[in-house]
Amino acid sequence: MSRSRLLLLCSSLAVVLFLLGSGAALKAGAGEGTFRQMLLFSEVLSYVVDNYVDPVDTDKLMRGADYGLMGGLDAHGAYLTQEDVDAWKRGAGSTDVADPGISVLKSGPVIQVVAVAAGSPAEGIAIASGDQIRKIGGHSVRSLSLDQSQRLLKGAPGSTVEIDLFRVKDLKREVVTVGRAARRDAPYLLEVTAGVAVLKIRDFDRLPSDELVQELASVKDRGADRLLIDLRDAASLDTRHAAGLGELFASGDFLRLSDSNGRVIEKLAGTRPQPAWAGRLAVLVNGATAGAGEGLAMILRDKTGAAIYGEPTYGLGTESRLIELPEGGGLLVPGYIWESPAGKRWNADGLAPDKVVKSEGRRDDGDDEQLKKTLDDFGKTDAAEAAPKAA
Repeated sequence: MSRSRLLLLCSSLAVVLFLLGSGAALKAGAGEGTFRQMLLFSEVLSYVVDNYVDPVDTDKLMRGADYGLMGGLDAHGAYLTQEDVDAWKRGAGSTDVADPGISVLKSGPVIQVVAVAAGSPAEGIAIASGDQIRKIGGHSVRSLSLDQSQRLLKGAPGSTVEIDLFRVKDLKREVVTVGRAARRDAPYLLEVTAGVAVLKIRDFDRLPSDELVQELASVKDRGADRLLIDLRDAASLDTRHAAGLGELFASGDFLRLSDSNGRVIEKLAGTRPQPAWAGRLAVLVNGATAGAGEGLAMILRDKTGAAIYGEPTYGLGTESRLIELPEGGGLLVPGYIWESPAGKRWNADGLAPDKVVKSEGRRDDGDDEQLKKTLDDFGKTDAAEAAPKAA
């Protein structure tokens, strides 16, 4: 055994013994399995050092392992350098609200565009839903959390950001400079079709509840006795926004936020004296329905018996806490999880629809078959068949 390999094995074993002795590994529920995995890691590390064609910078290699460890949690997890920690703290109180006008989610090592706002700078340079972002402002998104990526996209109105992206439609990689601007597109769209009102949510952050209440009253006058809430591509990291819209349709306790020990640290509940809508409800979701969109779908299914149509959602139901490390840097650990009062969660696996309606092709050509099929079923199905019983 080479000297370098022996040293790495010894140091790895020291880490294992420290973890087991402190109880950290046992607390994680790993125990003996953790010991075996650490031994395997030290073996892999030593083989890389001994066999890689060029000299290996072990510090750089270990930092890569740190990034990979945190990236294996979910879209909220990340390892931070000291510079990243400082940037995260500055961003916590940031008033920057301008961005290129895109909604994004993390898909493996890349950030994927799931929606583009009408009239936005991103639409002006033809960024499209499905495009993959590799770098933002020179920062590779591979090791960034979804929160960090979204913060990098934001900035002062009139500023610009460089984005390295892969255009799916053209199958080519391109580096573009796109402006940042305050969102001016309508945060929602409400239309009536054949007795069914369709409420399309575009931006949870800017929903004007009083204006929406008035519009819901007007669609009743137009003969609509059923409401379909379209939450496809509704990706908002702040699940709390689900309560503001949820209370227009239901009352009582909505969601709770719990820590890793099961302690409830926050509750969301409706505060309106009565709902603004009393008719039939249904929800349409897809794989880009995330965060607040998933929270709202959970609220409506549990509290009103609304049926969920579409495809399984993204599965973003955690919140991060920043843990600063003694030697500098830090960890973004998804330490809190959202759930219903009955303990039902959507993180990782997402919400499964009550009625699967698959998407067919792109929707940007105006031919939305998924919506048509959902409206056809929802418009004809009897209430007893359309929705499960509320929990």
